[in-house]
Amino acid sequence: MDLRAVSRRVGIAAAVVTVVALVAPYAVITGPEYTSQLAAYYASGVVGWGGIALFALLSAVVIASVERGNVDPGTLAGVAVVLGLATTASAASWALAVEPSPVFRDHLWLVWHARAVVALSVPVPLAAAVYARELLS
Repeated sequence: MDLRAVSRRVGIAAAVVTVVALVAPYAVITGPEYTSQLAAYYASGVVGWGGIALFALLSAVVIASVERGNVDPGTLAGVAVVLGLATTASAASWALAVEPSPVFRDHLWLVWHARAVVALSVPVPLAAAVYARELLS
């Protein structure tokens, strides 16, 4: 088993899955009565959902491009670890800042959504760290 290739794929997949899970309520919850509540939900935290999505997508791009040869692979692998940590840290700060609103009463699964996004983001820095270790050894 090639741990380097596996960790690379896991890091990219985890970053993409984090973004998909993050925006899932937009696809599932409809209705004009929920528009402002969802906007407040997503604006919570230090960077909001946009920062989480940006860090996650940048993580995927960086992990995918490490072996392209345009930049020193060791440096780019380190950047991938930092971006992965930023993804998880921003998701955790967002999850802690989310305040319940009436939309939670109608969609009980939303209570666990922010925590699920954090859980899904944890493999991003872990896979990036394993990838960097394998790349540098």
